[in-house]
Amino acid sequence: MTIGSMKAMSRRGAQALALAAVAALAACGRHGTDSSQVVASVGQDEITETQVNHALERQANMRPDQVESASRQAVSTLVDQTIVLQKARDLKIDRDERVMQSIESAKRELVVSAYLNRIADGAAKPSDKEIQAYYDENPDLFSKRRVFAFEEVAVDAPPERAKEIEAQLTTFKSPAEMGAYLKEKQIAAHAKQTTLAAENVPMALLKRVAALAPGQGLIVTNEGAMRMLFLKATQDAPMTLEQARGPITVFLVAQARRQAVQNEMASLHAGAKVAYFGKYAGMAASAPANAASGVPVASLGASSAEQH
Repeated sequence: MTIGSMKAMSRRGAQALALAAVAALAACGRHGTDSSQVVASVGQDEITETQVNHALERQANMRPDQVESASRQAVSTLVDQTIVLQKARDLKIDRDERVMQSIESAKRELVVSAYLNRIADGAAKPSDKEIQAYYDENPDLFSKRRVFAFEEVAVDAPPERAKEIEAQLTTFKSPAEMGAYLKEKQIAAHAKQTTLAAENVPMALLKRVAALAPGQGLIVTNEGAMRMLFLKATQDAPMTLEQARGPITVFLVAQARRQAVQNEMASLHAGAKVAYFGKYAGMAASAPANAASGVPVASLGASSAEQH
């Protein structure tokens, strides 16, 4: 980020930058209390190696040969933030009510997230028995894994005709038959070839797909969108337990972390005295079921396997 680019920011963007800078200043504004190496200063404000390292930690998948340039960029960004922050303090923007509310909200979310991540970190790692059980319970993903080649037809069906069209589509035995029907009814459709491995098919759909024989199809609807999937061919691509161990472990760890957080939220709710007032009074009945909704929890071990 450069000073030139900052001048072009909207007022909302500038406030966001000021918020980030105010948060960063909590560390750099304490003179003499941080033993970290000082890498730069802007007037009386110091920028430390600790702050640079913190900025680098937020950059995922960085190669060793990128660290040096990324470090310099982090220092440059911290300097720019501090320059803007000093001006913002002169104008008392850090005391603006909306900025103060944003800072308090950000701090609240960070503290809650840090606590729940600590709970998630305490989740038990999956045992060999649990990994074996998950492998055995999901043959379509592993021991009987296949790669599916589809002809996929997306149908632009008017909402009021969706059920009628869906019922008609179930009678077709080929994309050609369906195409002729859609053309006759002047219904727009778009066809494409799709190849999906089992793990890339949503779990709710995988069992239906696995039961198809080449030439058969199924209809998928989602929020008014309609697709017809005709299976053209399949290719066996099984995974051994050892090949699957890594992905299964990642998935089960993520699952355990989520469950640990849900259990903690249920426990905290059980011991909390919560009351709702005014137009929110009706929330009391549904609050326990939605206890964990909206709680920010970072890095719970998410992976592509989680979609299953």
